Amino acid sequence: MRKDWVIKELGDVCTLQRGFDLPKRLRQQGEYPLMSSSGCIDTHVEAKVAGPGVVTGRSGSIGSIFFIEEDFWPLNTALYVKDFHGNDPRFVFYLLNKFDLTRFSSGAGVPTLNRNHVHGELVYVPTRVAEQKRIVAILDEAFEGIDGAIANTEKNLANTHELFESYLNVIFTRKGDDWRDLTLQEISIKFGRGKSKHRPRGDKKLYGGKYPLIQTGDIGNSKHRITDYSQTYNESGLAQSELWPRGTVCIAIVGANIAETAILGFDACFPDSVIGIVVDNDIASSDYVEYLLQFFKSEIKAKGKGTARENINMGTFANQKFPFPTLETQKVIACQLDELSCQAGRLEDLYQQKIAALNELKQSILQKAFSGDLTANTAAQASNVAQEVAAA
Repeated sequence: MRKDWVIKELGDVCTLQRGFDLPKRLRQQGEYPLMSSSGCIDTHVEAKVAGPGVVTGRSGSIGSIFFIEEDFWPLNTALYVKDFHGNDPRFVFYLLNKFDLTRFSSGAGVPTLNRNHVHGELVYVPTRVAEQKRIVAILDEAFEGIDGAIANTEKNLANTHELFESYLNVIFTRKGDDWRDLTLQEISIKFGRGKSKHRPRGDKKLYGGKYPLIQTGDIGNSKHRITDYSQTYNESGLAQSELWPRGTVCIAIVGANIAETAILGFDACFPDSVIGIVVDNDIASSDYVEYLLQFFKSEIKAKGKGTARENINMGTFANQKFPFPTLETQKVIACQLDELSCQAGRLEDLYQQKIAALNELKQSILQKAFSGDLTANTAAQASNVAQEVAAA
């Protein structure tokens, strides 16, 4: 153990406190940041806490740590450091970043972080504020280089998305003379919502058989085609549902994945939170229809706003017409988009791997910092590694 470093409980280094309620109807635009579990979401005319401060999520989004220089208002979905116990605030910010706070979360529905669970964690910290500030200076310099590399990589990732979106825009807005505007009903031999008649839906006696069950999350997590599943129905489950054929185009109509689409890669059941389209193969291509719906996703999603829980339904598509060229042209377009999608997917995977590697680099530096092994050369070494990762 290094001289002037001690082992303490985290609660003796900083005291976390739940934020304050502020209903939307009482909020007024001002100069003070409103901090939620996901960071600054707005401003207000009044502050509750003097800066500098440190905030993390209490309910909902858990794991990110935010540093605020100015006075601020932490909302009740957040935890803030009420007392730094004489320690450097930015040092405490980095100390909390060292933890994987998600492992302290509880709650089956909305993840919640109990501050008392975190307070009991043992930490190894320098007692002298001067040493804390030395560590902060090195970490600030090191993380500036890493964060710059992450920002550039995220920009490249966003550009990949935009390139694909722009290609969709070129295809679906430059219609030929032989294109027809048709509803989804007109190009389908079957168009409707899935079934899940039994209540409660989570009844265990429905599950564990051979029939794949697809949920809205499976649609949102897929890329164009659903190739795997995590739940299955047995014969009882199938009896109260319906088996849709491979090639069915699925549309999620509620929740976080509203308006997301994908094609079934196998026969499967899905609940009434999903619309299925079995296309008429003499009129349309499933692949074309799914890419078409990707392009119109924002427009479709907008139709579900204005309710307590965003949702779309069969009525959303009743009079909605979409552009359809000849079947042969549809297949050519789908092939072109498949190739571009594969290229974009490879780039996305590469950029996401780089971002993960850069975040791992940050954690390794934090590990050094709070093991007492941080040196003056760390910042330069981290910057060099970050540049190498980003350029690879």
